[in-house]
Amino acid sequence: MTKNNNKVSLYQSPIYLFVILAISVIVAEMQIMICFHFLPAFPVVIGAVIDSLLLFILLLPIIYFFVFRPLKLHISKREETETALRFANEQLQCNITNLKQTEEKLRHLNTILISLRKVNEALLTCKEESHLFGKICDSILHVGFIKFVWIGVIEKGSSEVKLVAQKGFEDVFISSINIDLKDVSSHLDPIGKAIHTGEPVDLLDIERDSIKEPRKDEAMKRGYASSVAIPVKDGGEVVGVLSVCSDKKYAFGKEEMEYLMEVANDIAVGVKSLWLEKDLKRSIGNLQRTLNTTIEAISLMGEMRDPYTAGHERRVAQLACAIAKEIGMTEDQIEGIRVCAFLHDIGKIVVPSEILSKPSQLNEYEYGIVKSHPRVGYDILKRLEFPWPVAQIVLQHHEMVNGSGYPMGLKGEAIGFEARILAVADVVEAMSGHRPYRAALGIDKALDEISRNKEVLYDAKVVDACMRLFMEKGFRFEALG
Repeated sequence: MTKNNNKVSLYQSPIYLFVILAISVIVAEMQIMICFHFLPAFPVVIGAVIDSLLLFILLLPIIYFFVFRPLKLHISKREETETALRFANEQLQCNITNLKQTEEKLRHLNTILISLRKVNEALLTCKEESHLFGKICDSILHVGFIKFVWIGVIEKGSSEVKLVAQKGFEDVFISSINIDLKDVSSHLDPIGKAIHTGEPVDLLDIERDSIKEPRKDEAMKRGYASSVAIPVKDGGEVVGVLSVCSDKKYAFGKEEMEYLMEVANDIAVGVKSLWLEKDLKRSIGNLQRTLNTTIEAISLMGEMRDPYTAGHERRVAQLACAIAKEIGMTEDQIEGIRVCAFLHDIGKIVVPSEILSKPSQLNEYEYGIVKSHPRVGYDILKRLEFPWPVAQIVLQHHEMVNGSGYPMGLKGEAIGFEARILAVADVVEAMSGHRPYRAALGIDKALDEISRNKEVLYDAKVVDACMRLFMEKGFRFEALG
């Protein structure tokens, strides 16, 4: 601040004005005292009075300009300052209020974004319908003003809206939500209307809204003040509905509706994915059944050429799958072993039936023909695309751990593990059953064979599992009709 400003401030200060007034009063009192003191001398008094008046007249403009005028200006400026401060304070309060509202809105929008992120995570991670839609409901309830969530899906070819998930519910309230689109009254229900029109239906004030709300009383008992039903659409087709309730009136503004529409779109993606997955599983199931039927038909063709070994492939499949399960192999690996067991003797299609059903021991030439069946089976199966190495397993199922097997004389780990399982199951079934050149030897002889030749001809881990099945777990070949 400059010196001139300091002087102006001094002249206009209350202390300066007080001093001037005090001096004026003292002067006036002195004049009065002088008048009374010299009262006997009247002419002198008259002169003194005149002097006082003249002095007063002289002092009056001085008092005005140096006392009253600065005081007036000071008061005026102070009032202006107070007015400006009051206005600034009001503006500050308004700004603080706006900042709080903005902060609250940002917090609300952030909550919505977090909820959307959780919905998207559910779409990526959840594989089951109930788990997916349950997670979506949880994510929606994360938005604090929403107190109830209900998701319904319209199954293909159905007119009923099937409940798939809900949160924040009570049984009485949920049981009242029963929508059949064939029912004419469904148009009067907010959920039904949303499905029929394909547009959102919002009840901003459940208590006062004129639309018929079948669950109005139940909703109000639970403190629900507003609700909205959003159609879930796949393209132009309505495939479901998302219904939510809030405990606040007029709770669903522009941002909230955009959020719920986005969630409804995500639900549509989830519904479509689940339906596609169901269709895919159904198709895979049909293909699997077709494959199994084809495999069993091929196996049956071999059995028709060799009636003495009827049911051999199926019994080998039973034991091989049981061994694989006992060892702890996966369901997919076990299924691959089952397929291999049904096809392991497909190469015998080139062996004359006279050799297959010969009632005496085979000569070297005949045995050589029989020994060709793993290679023939491989040549047949290698052209087919299986999810497992079926051709290789069929090729190796007569290989022995010590290298004495055929057709390649493989040893130990060079033989596929599935082929080692198939070798044990094949031997046990063959020895326990009847053959045209001998009577059945029985299961005890078969178990003795694999036990004596464990780690010589047969894999030790496979033999141990097979022994546990028969000796401890009561495995028996199932009777085949």
